[in-house]
Amino acid sequence: MKNGGTYLILTPMRNERATIDTTIESVCRQTVRPDIWFILADGATDGSRDRVLESARRHSWIRLVELPDRGFDLVGQGVAEVLNHGLQLIRDIPSDYVAKIDADLDLPADYFERLLAFMERERSVGVCSGHPYVYENGRRMLERHASHFPSGTARLYRRRVLDETGPFVTSVGWDTVDLLRIRMRGSTTKVLHDLPFHHMRRMGTRLGYLEGMLRDGRNAYLTGYTPVFLTLRALYNARYFPYVVRSACMLVGYAAACLRRSPRVVTAEERAFHRHLQRQRLRLHRLDG
Repeated sequence: MKNGGTYLILTPMRNERATIDTTIESVCRQTVRPDIWFILADGATDGSRDRVLESARRHSWIRLVELPDRGFDLVGQGVAEVLNHGLQLIRDIPSDYVAKIDADLDLPADYFERLLAFMERERSVGVCSGHPYVYENGRRMLERHASHFPSGTARLYRRRVLDETGPFVTSVGWDTVDLLRIRMRGSTTKVLHDLPFHHMRRMGTRLGYLEGMLRDGRNAYLTGYTPVFLTLRALYNARYFPYVVRSACMLVGYAAACLRRSPRVVTAEERAFHRHLQRQRLRLHRLDG
């Protein structure tokens, strides 16, 4: 491998017939391909399973893993459960890195070559990603990602760091909690803004845009956001479509979770660390110097 380091890929998939072919094609054309790619079919009933099987017959490093169908789409928690199954599958397979990619991506051919080179060069980084974009009304638009928050759609984890943080928390917000755990252990987390990739379905819209915005607020409560930080974030997001509706949904989602006293998905220590990071951001401090 030209940049050093070996990697495996885990991909949760549930009824992704419209996009899985493109995702498979984009991984097959990678300049540095994975040793093994496990596509974890979580109850696929739309023909996407057959598309993966056809590709697996052509490429021995692509493996379809069929999981029991729970009968419905469980956003967040379902993804984490599937990923944890994948972590068990690769437990005895050596690698330097583990990638998690969604089944609705079109990655540039040098995506993993560049991430691997970056991780080999920057040894303090525990996880990184490129920067996703979507098309809306024919216009290419970057999804908003702070430099310290790699996109949960296409991450590359340092295997040693991932093993230390343990299994993913089975809840919405899993991709926030794992970053907290990684940073608490002294590693940094990075977005390569100059490495764009196409996310074919806008973030948070799998069960509808409105539900996605409410879920964003619930996620903030579950992962330990302070009310002040969440309010300021909601006001900041009022700049973006659908403007006040987005902000209102975030606040309603957060308040509803608070009133229900929904169990947090972070420990007291993780919650305190998250709030420490938020105080730094409110003071306009860069999280990594």
